[in-house]
Parts: sequence; C-alpha cells; structure tokens
Amino acid sequence: MNSLIQIKKTIKDYKNLRASRYIPVRGDEIGTRVFELDKYYVSTKIDGHLCFLINYKDNKLICNYNGNSFDRPELLDDFLKIVGDNEGVFVGEIFSYKENERTRSFELKKHLSDKKSDIRIGVFDLIESQNETFSENDWINKKKILNTVFSKSKLVFAVDELELKSRKDIQNEFNSRVNEKNEEGLIVRGESGPVFKIKPTLNFDFVIMGYVVGYTDDPTLLKELLFGVNLEKDKFLVIGKVSSGFSVDDRKKMVHKFEKIKVDANIIEVSGSKIPFTMVDPIHVAEIDAIDIINSNTSGLISKSILKFQNKEYTKEKNSPSVSLISPIFKGLREDKKSSIEDTGINQISRVIDLNEEKEADTLKKASKIISKEVYVKEMKGAKMVKKFFIWETNGDEKNYPKFVFYQIDYSPTRADKLKREIKVSNSKDQIEQIFKQNIESDIKSGWNKI
Repeated sequence: MNSLIQIKKTIKDYKNLRASRYIPVRGDEIGTRVFELDKYYVSTKIDGHLCFLINYKDNKLICNYNGNSFDRPELLDDFLKIVGDNEGVFVGEIFSYKENERTRSFELKKHLSDKKSDIRIGVFDLIESQNETFSENDWINKKKILNTVFSKSKLVFAVDELELKSRKDIQNEFNSRVNEKNEEGLIVRGESGPVFKIKPTLNFDFVIMGYVVGYTDDPTLLKELLFGVNLEKDKFLVIGKVSSGFSVDDRKKMVHKFEKIKVDANIIEVSGSKIPFTMVDPIHVAEIDAIDIINSNTSGLISKSILKFQNKEYTKEKNSPSVSLISPIFKGLREDKKSSIEDTGINQISRVIDLNEEKEADTLKKASKIISKEVYVKEMKGAKMVKKFFIWETNGDEKNYPKFVFYQIDYSPTRADKLKREIKVSNSKDQIEQIFKQNIESDIKSGWNKI
C-alpha cells in the first residue's frame, strides 16, 4: 500500500467503515446500552479532528481523511523520528492542547494556522504496520504496537487507556472524568469490539420550520418536526427532523397550533417518511436533546438547505455544510425564547462541532421548481372553494429526493376538515404528468372555473 492513491482509498474506507461504527451512548445509559464484556479499555475522548499518520518510503505525511496534509511540520518531524523505519498507517486525533483544559474541536480550527500554538496528536488505532494489515477487532495486538512505538513523545503519543471489568466501573469513570472534570466523554473498547462513544446529552434550542402529520396513520396527530438555526434574521440553516419525545397530547395540540401559521414555500423539504413538510412561520422554538452530533457520514460532508423567509414564504438560497443529530428527542416548546441569533443561532452548533472541517466544494442543489400548476375555484352559497394542482421538479439526488412531486390542495370552508392535501411522488416525468392529469379529470366537475 505504497501509492498515494491506495493510501487515500484506505483512509477514506477507514473513515466510512470503522470510525462511523462507534456506538453512541448517553452517560445515563451505560448500564443498559454498553454490552456485558469480560474487559473494557477506557480512554478520555479527545475533541479534535480525525487524522492519519503515514510513513512509507515515498509518502510521509499527516493528513485528514481526504488526504489533505496538516501544515504542522513539528508534528510530522516528531512522528517520523518516533516511527523510524516502521512503515505503516496510524490513526489519531489532532487537537489543540491547553494544560488542565478540555479539548474542543473549534479550538483546533482556530489555532491550527498559528505556528506558536500547541497542537498534538493522540494515536488510538493503526491500519497497517511493517507490511501487516490489522483487522478492526484485533485490538490487543494493535494496542501493544501503539504503546511500544508512541511511548516517548508529548506531541505524538498513544492515547492512555484504563482497563476495567464492569459497566459499574465505567459509570464511575464517566462520573469522574465527564461529570466532575468536564471532559467531553469516554471511548470504551471491548477486546474484540465493539467501540462505544459515551457522552452526556447535548441540548439545543431550534427554530421550528415545518411539520408532517400522520402519527400511527392518524392525520390529526403530528408525526415529525423540521428544525433549523438562525444564520441571520429570517435566514435559516436546516439541521434536521425529530419524531420522538412527543406525547399524544403534544401531537394533537401542535397540529392545531401549526395549522394556524402555515406558509408557502417554493422548495420541498422531505420528511423521514418521504412526505414533504408543511412549512410554518418560524416563530416557535423547540428544545431538543441528542446523544451526538456529526458533520459527515459515509457520503462525505453533510450538506443541507439554507432557507430565507420573506413575505410569508420560504425560498431556498443554496445547500451548505450542516450537521445531523444522533437520536434527537423533543423536550418541549420554549415559550421563553424566540427565533433569533441570540436564542436559536448557529453558535449552538459551532461551539460543539466545526461545520467546515474539510475544504470540499459545497454541494449545490438547484432550487426545486414548479413545472405544472392549475388552480380552480367554485362558489356556492357565498363560500369560495379552491383546488390547486402542482408538479414540482425537485432537482435533488435520487438518494434523498424523488425527482418529481405531485401536490394537491383542496380547500373548502364548509367542511370540518377545511384543508386537505394529497402528495404523490415519482422518478418518472411521464408518470407524474399522468397522475396530474388524472387527478384533475377526476376532481374537477361542473361548476369549477380555472383561473
């Protein structure tokens, strides 16, 4: 594995296939979610950026998972001096060091270009050493090599591990390191896997931007919320969706509340059940907990919509680096907070994780557009009824979006359910146009006038 192409593929595979498999666990779930094992190897979680230390005859570098080198020659010099002729690929966390202070990833970004700053690397894994490739679960042999090779340096060092025998011991260690000393969390390994990432619950206040109904197939109950953060006044970055943590009463009351503040949008944001969100005036704030937050997945950097809200309508500006929450839970509405930079701003995210960890091009997605639209009205006994039929072309990738969406709105002020909606999706333009035509033919009878 000497060529740079091979090396880049190997480290990218590691990021996607190994690092992403860590099992997230909250501090209060150690006794139930950490598996019962004979031995555990516990270390303090370092809050920095994943890095790879590479030593081959023609390739000697310290880089991120895209193969981009970190410009810290003192670290590379120290690494090469330590490993000598031990060729291989080692894995670590590069971080900004401050004595007796917790490590934070945003501090690394801030200090990385400052040559006077103290940047270090904690080495915690290896992929290949001396022409031998190590499996994910061969921890005992890997641990021996790391402790032997990286035992004499303060800049590039093997991460210290404590051997424990029970989940109760892990709980005590979590209380000591995280609850009392304010460290970010624990990494807990079994001898042959798996690896657990244990952290306290993260808590955020997000702007509610949309909702979907249909919990247990009941159209009167809330199913999911769409939420985001303020980038500036009336400009939002989509963060995610939440479907857990609501009582049945919450689901009823929130649908009633949101029906009164529905707004238009020239874009479609799709729920987990592949139904477009009904967008709402961004005036409500939700408190949401999560086990963890990530800025990349197996597809690369996470990218989501930036939306502007003007004249009671959302428009899409572009896609931009964003994050995803692991196991989000709705905790309640924050009536004491409002949509603002101060209460629901992007700083909530940037204080926890870097949104621009890698210098990759933003994934720009063309705005969705309406390619067919017909509107019909009918008046009866002084009441005006309206039916609207749309076809949207989403311009999104098929993995996350259907290519086309048929959307029908049926408004009648005399019905108990005044507003009805119907949504159908397809990746075939011919099929969606046929759906559009058939729905109009079946719904529009005598007395309806096209406008």
